[in-house]
Amino acid sequence: MKKGKGKLEELYGKLGPVIYARCRRILKDRAAAEDATQEIFIKILKSADSIPGDDALMPWVHRVTTNHCLNALRDARRHAEPMATEHMPEPRDDDFEDSVVTRDFAEQLMARQPEELKAPVMLYHLKGMEQSRVASWLGISRRTVLYRLAEFADRAKKFEALAEAGLA
Repeated sequence: MKKGKGKLEELYGKLGPVIYARCRRILKDRAAAEDATQEIFIKILKSADSIPGDDALMPWVHRVTTNHCLNALRDARRHAEPMATEHMPEPRDDDFEDSVVTRDFAEQLMARQPEELKAPVMLYHLKGMEQSRVASWLGISRRTVLYRLAEFADRAKKFEALAEAGLA
């Protein structure tokens, strides 16, 4: 192979289509396969010193690609569904009073939360960020984000019960 940029182009020309085809078969989504192909190629470039020789190259690429795609599928299944908001009243478009009550309920609920719960809840539920992005943004693990969102859900249910009983 050539040196520098030529080597990189040659490696991508040789491996790119193989990686992409494997990703398409596993992920069953063109855009996800394109993203995965780029991520896998970056992984391969980072481990350029340990790339096996020609005889072992394709089985190695196949294994790296398969593992990456299976991990992506597993991670996608792990993402918790957004918390159901059945405990919060839904405002009607034509009823201003209901929207004020809903906003007041949400403000009271958030005011009672500890600080460590507020940021993940706001970023996930209001901004619509994925849990992994919330974790990265806050410098915590995704598992911690999950725990904090679950704790918020529990607290919200308890607050709703108190509000219905007139104790909130």
